[in-house]
Amino acid sequence: MASLTTSEVSVKDMELKSCNAASSEGDITNTTNQHTEKMDDTNTKDSPIANGEQDSQSNRKKVLGGRVYILFAAVFLSTFLMALNGSIIATAIPKITTHFNSLKDIGWYGSAYLVATCAMQPLVGRIYTHLPTKYTYLTFASVFSIGSLVCATAPSSKALIVGRAVQGCGGAGVVNGAFAVIAAVASKDDRPLLIGIAVSLTSIGTVIGPLVGGALTQDVSWRWCFYINLPPSGLVICTLLSLPIPEQVKKEPVRPNLKAIVTKELDLVGFAIFAPACIMFLLALIWGGNQYRWDSSVIIGLFCGAFGTFATFAGWEVFKGEKAMIPPAIARNRLVIFGCVTSFLQIGALLSLSYYLPVWFQVVKDESPVMSGVMVLPTAIAQAISGVTAGKLVQIVGYCTPWALFGCVLTSIGSGLMTTFTPSTGAGPWIGYQILAGTGRGSVVQMPVTAIQNLLPPKQISIATSQIFFWQYLGGAIFLAVAETIFTNSLRSSLKTYAPGVNPELVIDVGAAAVRSSMSSGQLPGVLRAYNHAIVSTFYLAVGASSAAFLTSFGMGFQKLPKKESKKKPKGNEA
Repeated sequence: MASLTTSEVSVKDMELKSCNAASSEGDITNTTNQHTEKMDDTNTKDSPIANGEQDSQSNRKKVLGGRVYILFAAVFLSTFLMALNGSIIATAIPKITTHFNSLKDIGWYGSAYLVATCAMQPLVGRIYTHLPTKYTYLTFASVFSIGSLVCATAPSSKALIVGRAVQGCGGAGVVNGAFAVIAAVASKDDRPLLIGIAVSLTSIGTVIGPLVGGALTQDVSWRWCFYINLPPSGLVICTLLSLPIPEQVKKEPVRPNLKAIVTKELDLVGFAIFAPACIMFLLALIWGGNQYRWDSSVIIGLFCGAFGTFATFAGWEVFKGEKAMIPPAIARNRLVIFGCVTSFLQIGALLSLSYYLPVWFQVVKDESPVMSGVMVLPTAIAQAISGVTAGKLVQIVGYCTPWALFGCVLTSIGSGLMTTFTPSTGAGPWIGYQILAGTGRGSVVQMPVTAIQNLLPPKQISIATSQIFFWQYLGGAIFLAVAETIFTNSLRSSLKTYAPGVNPELVIDVGAAAVRSSMSSGQLPGVLRAYNHAIVSTFYLAVGASSAAFLTSFGMGFQKLPKKESKKKPKGNEA
């Protein structure tokens, strides 16, 4: 990249300065040899490697020229693929349940992926911190591909659920690995733009996933929602096999130290405590109000078990100290804490809108599932453009928090305007409001990761990044559960107002896809008004979350990101 030439000049100048200094003492050879030995001693306290960061110029030098861009293209493709996979199944679920006669398993097709991805996040951060980035990334990409193949060839509903869980385990490592590669290969000056591109592709993949899934399910087969992952995954794996990926921090050789790394550094006991707690909590959120009542013994038991296990995990982490899965230095870091909370709120706001806006188009505006996917493209396009733009602006200005605040304001306003939707709302408002909210979200979502990648010590970056993603997934699960409760309760009360002669439970049971065909011509207008009111009620959740994120963004601070390496020649002794 552009900074390579500058780095090489700086290194040569530093070497010349060292030689000049040695010459003034009259012993150039001896001093130079001592200097070389000191740089080779990775245990020296003042060495950059000993402090956890290898020389950025020497790292980038390993992937010169066009190969750098090939590497980034592969990473961006895998990031897009993970986002696409997370949402592509949404429009395929009706066909899947019909094929397997498995309506009772409908919740598992999405939750198996979410639960596995969320539970793996903290462990993934430790793995990338202590094991080689390249082969760790390849392993997770292979696991994701295996999971996709299991899903595509699944002979039963249970096999499909297992495949989705395997996909989730692999996907957790691929997403984290993408940012680990960016941190290792890119200079700090280039990271904001690259992260902006990665996050923008994630936004596009998430939004067009249902559109692609609907088209494949309708014209080919639902199995192609999973087969479609295999060719690009294979391309990514082959590309990364042929490219060297430098390490940002010095890591112990794997072969002679693998047992010690696994037993002492990965905190598998902590993971064994954390994973069940995470699974119980997420299952309680997913099942509550659907398979079981919120006050049922199953849901209460899951919540109690989750909180008790989380408390045990917290005690274990305190006991482990710096060897914990989430070290105290990261758990107490203000940037990480407020970055996680901001991500939690903004992703919750994002999913609240992205889940119910297509429902509004399908039910209230009477559009097909595929067409509803087209009608939410303004959100994806605006978010992608603003994500790249915000990344470039951070690169120029050097601050993340102002753009996070700006994004929260726009998201709050856009979400608030969406609460004015009615059955007669025209294209102008719903396009314009989506652009406003999408622009805001693209500006804010990437900022916690960008700040962490540039301001934290290199050894903490992978673990801290995994925490951001964990809280994003958790925020999505919690906010969707809350939004569903708001929607259901609001629909019941609205039906009593707008369609008093209609049984609310009947409308809820038939589902959004069949509500129009199940109502008489006299009942339908009132039912549509009730549906509209219930859907826009969930948008208030996005307004509140975005407004709260505006406040938490201040907690990230206003520390300026490191400047680009100076192009000026360092001052030295005259020759």
